[in-house]
Amino acid sequence: MTDPGRKPPRAVLLALRQEVGFCCPVVGCGSPYLTWHHFDPPWRTEHHHRPEGMIALCREHADKADNGSFTDDQLRKLKLEGKPRSHEVRGRFDWMRRDLLAVVGGNFFYQTPIILQLGTNPCIWFDRDEDGYLLLNFKMPTISGHSRAQIDQNTWSVVPQVDEVVCPPSGRLVEVSYSNGDKFRAEFYDAASPDELAARYPTSRTLDWSDDVNFPVTAVELWETTAGTTIEFGPRFSRMPGNNIFRDCFTCGGNVAFCINISPVDLARLFPRG
Repeated sequence: MTDPGRKPPRAVLLALRQEVGFCCPVVGCGSPYLTWHHFDPPWRTEHHHRPEGMIALCREHADKADNGSFTDDQLRKLKLEGKPRSHEVRGRFDWMRRDLLAVVGGNFFYQTPIILQLGTNPCIWFDRDEDGYLLLNFKMPTISGHSRAQIDQNTWSVVPQVDEVVCPPSGRLVEVSYSNGDKFRAEFYDAASPDELAARYPTSRTLDWSDDVNFPVTAVELWETTAGTTIEFGPRFSRMPGNNIFRDCFTCGGNVAFCINISPVDLARLFPRG
């Protein structure tokens, strides 16, 4: 059984991830699915959470470190050299399903290929691969002038100039935060029944979707905030321009759920290149 006291505080985990550029620092690895390793001293010698005696590693290399693969000096070198080698944080959701329930900003979408479109630019949408599996796509709008996180057919990528990237070894979640307030979160999970979904979203009990959604179902939940604008898809509601609020809506079928008219100039501003 894992000692619950062994998990470091959130601030320590953030410092460890930032230190290595949100990627495993072992040369040739670069995995974003990080855990932690106590080495100076090891946990068996002293129960501590001092960042200078810890390092963020992927699960494979943390297990190897626990079993003596790396010397303390080698780990200290990785702590120093990992971030300069990190140019992009990249991972993939391996949740391959033919049907998905999208939960975006407190609203529910089933068999709707495009959830959000700004002007002519889809922002949250699904493709199907040659085997019929749905693939998630996401482009993160921003007024910062800098490129932001994106998901391209289940593969997500983030440039490491961010405040925080949370990506546990489970591979079901990625959460990204920027200093200006831009935020993004995506998580996959399974729901066996409407009651199980209602435990996560209590207000969904008012929705009648039992005839439309095939349970058990895999859901993907997305939150997104574009700082400085009225566009927000939070955990319980969606806010659109004009301060329009949507929550607890269910859409089944169709092509585009939300389409916001926007000029080409504003579109280019929200999706900077480079």
